[in-house]
Amino acid sequence: MQPLRTSIWLRDSNQTASGKPGTLQSHRRKRTDQDQSWRGRRKHSAGCLGRRPKTVLPDEWGHEVIMSPESLFIQIKTSLSVSLDNPELATAKFSALSRVIPLLYFFVVANTWVLATIFINRAPIWLTVCAALLLTIVCASRLAIWWRTRNLAVTAERAIGELRRANRATTFLILAFPVWAFALFPYGDMLHQSYIAFFLMVSIIGALFCLIHLRSAALVVAGFAGLAFVVFFASTGRPVFVGMAINVMLVIGMSVIVVLIQNRDFARMVNASTEAQAKETEQSRLLHMIDDMPVAVMTVEPETLNINYVNETSKHLIRRIEHLLPVTADELLGTCIDVFHRHPQHQRRILADPANLPHSARIKLGPEVLDLKVSAITDNGGGYIGPMLTWALVTKEVESERRILQMAHYDTLTGLPNRVTFHAELDKRLATHGNRLGLLFVDLDGFKLVNDTRGHRVGDILLNQVAGRLRATCSSPATIVGRLGGDEFAVLVPHDNVEAAVALAARIVATLGVPYDLDYDRSIQIGASVGIALAPLHGADGETLLGRADIALYAAKTSGKGTYRVFSPDMEVRIQERLRLEAKLRATLESGKGLFVFYQPIVNIETRQVTAREALVRWHHPRRGWISPGEFVPVAEQSGLIGQLGDFVLNTACREAAGWTDNARIAVNVSASQLGNETLLPAVVKALAASSLPADRLEIEVTETALLNSEKDIIGELRQLRDLGVRIALDDFGTGYSSLAHLRAFPFDKIKIDGSFVRDAVDRPDCAAVVQAVASLGRRLGVATVAEGVEKEAQLDRIREEGCSEVQGYLFGRPQPSERDAPIVEALHQMARKDPTTSTT
Repeated sequence: MQPLRTSIWLRDSNQTASGKPGTLQSHRRKRTDQDQSWRGRRKHSAGCLGRRPKTVLPDEWGHEVIMSPESLFIQIKTSLSVSLDNPELATAKFSALSRVIPLLYFFVVANTWVLATIFINRAPIWLTVCAALLLTIVCASRLAIWWRTRNLAVTAERAIGELRRANRATTFLILAFPVWAFALFPYGDMLHQSYIAFFLMVSIIGALFCLIHLRSAALVVAGFAGLAFVVFFASTGRPVFVGMAINVMLVIGMSVIVVLIQNRDFARMVNASTEAQAKETEQSRLLHMIDDMPVAVMTVEPETLNINYVNETSKHLIRRIEHLLPVTADELLGTCIDVFHRHPQHQRRILADPANLPHSARIKLGPEVLDLKVSAITDNGGGYIGPMLTWALVTKEVESERRILQMAHYDTLTGLPNRVTFHAELDKRLATHGNRLGLLFVDLDGFKLVNDTRGHRVGDILLNQVAGRLRATCSSPATIVGRLGGDEFAVLVPHDNVEAAVALAARIVATLGVPYDLDYDRSIQIGASVGIALAPLHGADGETLLGRADIALYAAKTSGKGTYRVFSPDMEVRIQERLRLEAKLRATLESGKGLFVFYQPIVNIETRQVTAREALVRWHHPRRGWISPGEFVPVAEQSGLIGQLGDFVLNTACREAAGWTDNARIAVNVSASQLGNETLLPAVVKALAASSLPADRLEIEVTETALLNSEKDIIGELRQLRDLGVRIALDDFGTGYSSLAHLRAFPFDKIKIDGSFVRDAVDRPDCAAVVQAVASLGRRLGVATVAEGVEKEAQLDRIREEGCSEVQGYLFGRPQPSERDAPIVEALHQMARKDPTTSTT
């Protein structure tokens, strides 16, 4: 048996093109789910015996839906009931229905009494007047309810409730009217019976059109009343009534189609209106949000580029720059976006094509800078609506960015390119194939001393003047001057000509060596040393070239400062040798073998008695022999080993001095690197405790240079040592930046005059005057004065004449090892004499 194929018009009135609950898309999802469910059940039942017949029904999209009788019954029941899926549609249906309620009940009551009047003399009174009166009371009560509630607010809950009551009332009336009419049918003749048919037909069609917005009620009218009419009159067998039945069936069928189509269109119209209202509400809410946003927003018509929306933040910002625009903030709407551009053609091309978006730009408007971001606004379908502009005044931010960029790439003090920028430029030039260049590494001689003694303000002024002189001296095209940090500068020249680089280095040394005129009528003189490296001769990459220029600079400083050197391979060899020497010294300090302390006496100039001995460190290496202190002490200071070396000398000297029978004091030199680190005091306390040497027999010698570091509390540390009873001597007085302020700041126990003045005091009156001045100062301060470097009797006589109290030098004794170390040192000397490749002390 072939399944019955038929069309079904019992569609859900809530089906529309929207995607909301109860709309077309949601219904499609429901029907798709149902379709999958039904197909699954179909597959399941295909293998079962005794299958029930099924109906294949196309849905409104043409998809075949295989329905069982139970599913068909559920579908019909759903179509004859009020849907709860779409509250907005239910509200609209109720509003439309409430407008025709009076007309519907007037039409029903009028037809009722016309029919009752026609049969009043033919049928019993209870079947005419009483029945008509009952139907009138029912209609009047429904009409009264409508009248009382007509002005109440229509809510979705109320609308659904009223529609359900209307559905039930329609079902009652549509059953009552045919039953009443069919009851009157036997009492009439052919003419009266024909009027009954006319009465029912008119009532059915009128009710259908009055209930056109309530699909379920209209289908109840068509289904029950129409079917009853057709069945009743077709069963009479009279040709006239059979023809009427056929005509009514066709009319009702077409009326149902019209009702369904109208109901569908009404539902679509309502849902479209709901969606439009929702969009409008959402747009209004969005506009309110945008209005309240702290971000300036504008939208533009894509065709004319006229501004069609401006939020409050935009207006506020526009008022700040109105003097720069041809319009005010209140006139901005409807104005072309060109008002922000002096030459708007480029911006017009960008805004005209959404493919160019998003787009960002910064616009200069007089002294102000506008940061502009343009994005494309599209509809739900992806269609281009127009551009949206968000913008801000970023003048301060741009200035901050400029300053940050300046700070990131240029030295804040001198304005020269900083280390990062200089290195980047160096690497960039080296990366160019075949490029040749020269690098001059410049270091200031004596700047640290000026900075420490005169203060950082004077140091900054001095660095600025140095930078100015370097700019003036290195002004050739493609020449770059940079500050690498501290008192280090670098110059990059666009050639590898040795003679030209040397000539430039000589000019730099000469220029920077000229005295600097500072504020408050003071001038300062410093110097400069320059190391030169050339590419590609001395290196093909920036790191190598800088390293070798630094090696050349080190060679220039080692050779006496105030000069320049061009890198050569032997310089690198010397650096490697220095590193090897550092490694050897480190190993020696760890093992404690090869280091000795020699002692040179300090003698009272009158009694010739030894008052103290100065401890001097000596180093013997198994392969190199005796290494000069002038070679390894600077290495120890630069490598951070001076602390260990100083502790070795201090502990050894205190231990040896504790065993001297003449009770002479022991003088120990302290490097500037050992002061101000809070390590010297604990080391002295430990050495005195370990050796049991009285504190007043220990003298700590410090140089004036060590006192110049103002960043460390060196004077405070010396006071702590003096509080222990340790004597403090000022060594090498008269060299460097000699200052009476040091003598006033700290009560030194001894002043040692540098040997350079002592050696020349016999022949040079100026040196003798210095010695005399220092000796006289010592007497007035009650401080002993020691003349260093006395080697001849003539020097001794002159020193005595000038008033010094103590002397030190080869005339009274060379540095000698302790009694314990003397045999070992003598054996080392004998080995050195046998092996001339090793040096002697």
